[in-house]
Amino acid sequence: VGRAAEIVQPGEKVVMRAGTYRECVRPKRGGEAVDRMIAYESAAGEQVVISGAELWTPNAKPSAGWIIDTPANGATVWMADLPEACLTAENPFALDNTYEYLNTYGDREDPEWLGRTLLRRAMIVRDGKMMKQVLRVGDLAHEDGVFWVEQPGLRVHFRLPGDVTPNTPLEISARGQTFSPRATGLGYLRLSGITFDHAAGPLPVPQHGSISTARGHHWIIENCTVSRSNGVGIDIGLQSWDAASAGPTGHHVLRRNHIHTCGLCGIAGALGVTHTLIEDNLFEHIGTLNLEKVFEGGGIKFHLARETLIRGNVFRHFPHAGGIWLDVEHLNCRITDNVFANLTTLVGAIYSEMNFQKPNRFDHNLIWNVLRPAGESAPSRAIGSGMVAECNDGAVIMNNCFGRIQGHAVVLSLDQFDRSWNGRTALCRDNCLSMNLFAETPRRIFLARHEPNVIDQNFYDLADDDCSFRVGFPAPERAQNLEGWQRHFDFDTSATQAPFTAHFDVDTGTLNWRISHPLPPNTAPPGGLDPEAWALSQGTGEGRMSFPRRRSLADPNHGPK
Repeated sequence: VGRAAEIVQPGEKVVMRAGTYRECVRPKRGGEAVDRMIAYESAAGEQVVISGAELWTPNAKPSAGWIIDTPANGATVWMADLPEACLTAENPFALDNTYEYLNTYGDREDPEWLGRTLLRRAMIVRDGKMMKQVLRVGDLAHEDGVFWVEQPGLRVHFRLPGDVTPNTPLEISARGQTFSPRATGLGYLRLSGITFDHAAGPLPVPQHGSISTARGHHWIIENCTVSRSNGVGIDIGLQSWDAASAGPTGHHVLRRNHIHTCGLCGIAGALGVTHTLIEDNLFEHIGTLNLEKVFEGGGIKFHLARETLIRGNVFRHFPHAGGIWLDVEHLNCRITDNVFANLTTLVGAIYSEMNFQKPNRFDHNLIWNVLRPAGESAPSRAIGSGMVAECNDGAVIMNNCFGRIQGHAVVLSLDQFDRSWNGRTALCRDNCLSMNLFAETPRRIFLARHEPNVIDQNFYDLADDDCSFRVGFPAPERAQNLEGWQRHFDFDTSATQAPFTAHFDVDTGTLNWRISHPLPPNTAPPGGLDPEAWALSQGTGEGRMSFPRRRSLADPNHGPK
């Protein structure tokens, strides 16, 4: 593929036959216009994988030279020298996860957290399953399916899953990326129908994804799979907030991709994300490194996005990451009709931080089963929450469904009240929170300041009405039920509260619900629920809808599964 990338010209395409291509493709040039793009695509019906890994059958012998307790089951700990010919100057077994801003961001006082940043970027895969890397050689005695890297990164000590004898091929990390131009700023490239697998890239910043647009513009990435990225799956911005723009950026389309098993972030964009469409993608298992306190992670993490639409995506089964993080001065962006389910996160399913120049809209999303990380004692209200608007003015939060949120369902906060941007600080004013559904959310809303924000026409599960609303200012912070929320703060005067039971099947994207109490006549369906299904759910019937609304996850003709 690399040879084709050297010679292909604008208006032409590279068609790949079935196979695994173990290389990093480095396009030499981009296209010239929408009708003169350069395309890279799989042949019709054929499985194409571009891999950052190499096959390796270790010449293993019992580990020596280090003090390792004998495993409880008497298994052998093995060691083998890595194939130096396959490892370039960016040998992932020699490079730590430590990142450029470690001295500024992170939890450096936590030895376990710091230890995870000192792991190598490398991955070892056996029979499609990733092995676990340990920090110290002595840890090899405690479990199987693990490996430890000896300095300077040319030898590993390991136990295969099940402590089987190491006489079968393994896949080992050899490259940090799978598709990335050498030159920055290339435009009009299209990638279609390709799997990009096993890239041992760094933690951001800078953002170097398995696929990198390398500060380019007008890329289309569609119907692809991006899997097993150590740091970032795809980067589409300027890669760092310290980077200078040398030309046009943004105007990308990312659609119908499956992005999964990324150590920190699915799609990253540090500046330069403008007029971009991200739709109908499936994000799974993001945050596998458990380094969320790098604060550059999530299904999507953008800085200063402009005129960007994120719709119809599914974010599910995240062990240590939020769904979408919009970090600082996002202008006129819309987050709509997405599903966020089974996320364990410090920052919430949606985190909108320091955005107050122009309104951003968050509507028709379903946020379900968001959890706090086990053992996390930090006091932040964002932890395990649904929608967090931190230092936002003018945010529009409408027609969303919130269910089973362990933190707050919605947080409108001013925790960074003294942080200035473009000559001013945020005020937590002029936000609109309306027509949302709250179910099994005992912490419904936290509002940093009372006035002037609009909160009305929301629907609440009757079972959760116990100090579930909080107002921080004017001090002291006060907790109210719905009646106090209405009487003393004049919020939700047109709200509805009723017994509401629901179940969301994250695999099929189906929400089923019942309302066992008569509602006032002409009660409008909240959360953007279908009016016919809403009517059926009252009394003895049951409402049923598929999410995202743009497509059913059970439909094989629409998007990845």
